[in-house]
Amino acid sequence: MKIEIEVKAYGKVEVQGTEDAFKSTELVRVLKLPKETTLGELESLLTKLFEEVESEYANPELCHGKITIRAKKENGGIVYVN
Repeated sequence: MKIEIEVKAYGKVEVQGTEDAFKSTELVRVLKLPKETTLGELESLLTKLFEEVESEYANPELCHGKITIRAKKENGGIVYVN
């Protein structure tokens, strides 16, 4: 099944000569994983992406992640999009 993992980090930063400035970093990964993948395994993948974002943007005000599983209803059942 196709899994999309997205992490965004952003917050206010100080830049000389400006009143307000903001920084944002976003990473997205698309993976093909077996249907038997556990929530714990997805959490581990999300944790790695958080670490990758935080290595580029230390101490953001907000850092959040999203995991999307693509599926559709077909012939009365659920089919995972590849």
